[in-house]
Amino acid sequence: MSEKIRVLQVVDGFRMGGAENKLWELVEHLDTNQFESFVANVGPSGPLADKFKSINVPVFDCSRKHRFDVAPIFKLKKIMREYKIDVVQNTLFWADMVGSIAARLAKVPVVISWETVTHEGNPYHAQLQRRFGYQIAMKYTDCVAAVSHEIKQSLQTRRNLPAEMIEVIHYGVDLEKFSPNGTTGEKRKELGFSENDVAIVIVARLEKVKGHRYFVEAFAKVAAKYPHASVIFVGDGAERTMLEKMVSEANLESQIRFMGIRRDVPQVLNAVDFFVLPSIAGEGLPNVVLEAMACRKPVVAADVGGTAEAVNDGKNGFIFPPKNIEKMAAALERLISDRHLLNEFSANSRQIAETDFSLGKEVNAFQQLYLKLLAQKKK
Repeated sequence: MSEKIRVLQVVDGFRMGGAENKLWELVEHLDTNQFESFVANVGPSGPLADKFKSINVPVFDCSRKHRFDVAPIFKLKKIMREYKIDVVQNTLFWADMVGSIAARLAKVPVVISWETVTHEGNPYHAQLQRRFGYQIAMKYTDCVAAVSHEIKQSLQTRRNLPAEMIEVIHYGVDLEKFSPNGTTGEKRKELGFSENDVAIVIVARLEKVKGHRYFVEAFAKVAAKYPHASVIFVGDGAERTMLEKMVSEANLESQIRFMGIRRDVPQVLNAVDFFVLPSIAGEGLPNVVLEAMACRKPVVAADVGGTAEAVNDGKNGFIFPPKNIEKMAAALERLISDRHLLNEFSANSRQIAETDFSLGKEVNAFQQLYLKLLAQKKK
């Protein structure tokens, strides 16, 4: 039996954010007969560390003590040499910086950057910092794995990366965890929906970039005409007080409710009729959109990041320009008013998720990328 390929995942923090959770899914599902995983954290600690340890993946703390701490580079270099790492994969900005430099010093054969989000919503000074940082990181990186074609295009135009350096690997969704569930009556009751309601959900942090305020304005245009349309916001954040005030001033308190953070998102998605993503920036390929699709839900979404690569306008949902209240309202009305269209889009959503966005397809794509890049290095 040939020796396993050793892959070190370097990540900027063990929080339970979107990119971090996707890293967990990737490591959990890699073929352990062919690959051996290691994880190094160069950011804040968090609950993800225990999850990796629970599946016997070695975890290393290489976090920085202050902003200009270079010790993580040398800690990573030591780990890479000691464990004879074949592939380093960096996730999030600081990991890209220190992971790529350490890999070059340790002479690791293959270095991959996992680009999961766009940064057009960042303040200008942050963009400058990232631009400079990525120039350094990309010098020592063999391949960038982008989660959408839109991100690939952005990397070519904004970072001047050559197309051949970028591999598009779409996020995949766990089709067993997120699957249609016919027994949704009790969950609908628990969430406060009546039997005849058209139930709508937004699952996102209550932050400016997620665009809830634009949704409230759009929904206000159709709410009076469709009193059976009922919305829940799942999530919490800095904009909650402002949004609650907006909802109150628009007299929408009976139709828009705040549910806070919930741990039963698959069940919530199954209990509603359709999903909305009103984000204005900062999305790569939103996990929650794929999760909603896997649960047979149509999606009304802003055209941000790679969202339109999953939501086929007029087939499994509607796409509208970010912040465009009129077009968002029109899309909402189409689905609220047409049960036949809602059912048609529902079936299409699940089919697209199964065909193009399964977790198995994503994991296999990464495995093939590791093998391809290693083979190229050996030539």
